[in-house]
Amino acid sequence: MERSLRLRGVRLLLAGVLAFGSQAAYADVSVFVANVSFDDDANLEPALGFGLRWGKSSGFIAGETSLLIARPDREIAGSAEAATAFFYDGRFLVNIPVGQLKPFIGVGFGAITVTSTDLPSSTDNLGEEALDALNTVADLQTNSAFSYGGGIRYALNDRVDARIDLRQYQVFSVRSAVATRVASELEGVTGETVDKELTDESTVQYNEISAGIVFRF
Repeated sequence: MERSLRLRGVRLLLAGVLAFGSQAAYADVSVFVANVSFDDDANLEPALGFGLRWGKSSGFIAGETSLLIARPDREIAGSAEAATAFFYDGRFLVNIPVGQLKPFIGVGFGAITVTSTDLPSSTDNLGEEALDALNTVADLQTNSAFSYGGGIRYALNDRVDARIDLRQYQVFSVRSAVATRVASELEGVTGETVDKELTDESTVQYNEISAGIVFRF
């Protein structure tokens, strides 16, 4: 009798583990829209973005990969020039199941690439340092980024969730002084007085708030 109860207990335990493993193993894809704000030193305006996440993000311990594309404007010589920013990272998530609501927290590491920005059509009156700064802005820039944040998922049915994220990015070794240098050299054009203290590299902070739909399969 005792042996039978033990065997039944082991079977129940294995069934529970298998059930949890099956739930945690759900693969999922998420589409989302985001508002991205950039550090002032990056000389990029807030922008709307669209993205895709994929992985196994629905288990208690989970992970995913994320790609976000935004189109911020950059002020150069008094005009707004568009750039494209690509956010790409892998994330580790911890979900806290509370019925239909599932809060979560997560950290990630990846890279952010900002494409080149069009230069002003006329640069005849600019000095050599200003031209060097403009050429730097025109270069493609890729920087490492560490992200952290959290959000909440709401189960719409067995396979679909609504999801809201709040995320912050610490972007390393960004040549944020480029924007300051450009503004400094172009004071006569912009009419603005700026700080002349320049550094080659610094860490800047970007923020993201997003809302999307998760499809599990």
